[in-house]
Amino acid sequence: MSTHTLEEILHPRSIAVVGASNNPGVSGYSFTVPFLMYGYQGTIYPVNPKYSEILGITAYPTTREIPDSVDHVISCVPAAEVLNMLEDCSQKEVKCIHLYTARFSETGRSESDKLEQEILKQARQRGSRLIGPNCMGVHYPRERIFFGADLSMESGTAGAAAQSGGVASEFARLAPLREVYYSKAISYGNALDFNECDYLDYFS
Repeated sequence: MSTHTLEEILHPRSIAVVGASNNPGVSGYSFTVPFLMYGYQGTIYPVNPKYSEILGITAYPTTREIPDSVDHVISCVPAAEVLNMLEDCSQKEVKCIHLYTARFSETGRSESDKLEQEILKQARQRGSRLIGPNCMGVHYPRERIFFGADLSMESGTAGAAAQSGGVASEFARLAPLREVYYSKAISYGNALDFNECDYLDYFS
């Protein structure tokens, strides 16, 4: 068994989707649906103060109001809400936060870059690791963790680390047509915490 830091955080027993939604047109919906479609064996917690139920599952106003432990959070909230979300996550001792949330340093704006650095600082102080921001996150067929609802469920031996969410999604979607199946494909975006070297080291 690998002792790499990523080994622990890539096997979550519970996942909260912050910004989950019943609206098929938003990311909070598209990140929640695959867990239900493909049979994730852990516990899913939709988080959104606008709903009491999302896709037939009890929804919670904030992560801190979830009654049980949370290992992994997928952030689908705007950039301005991320620091408050981190505070909520710290109350649940969340191990890893995937920031699908974008509009940080990739915008070229100094205030967005400063916010990104503050998020890293706060996450480190609270003991959470980050994937992203501005990325699709983790595709892990064996654990039934997917960043899309049209991806192969078959697990293989290939690994992929891609800065681009679009590239990672296309790899995961098209590689099975050539009988290439992934153990894990990870989109890491701005690489605020883990970067490509970390993922390649883990895959090796």
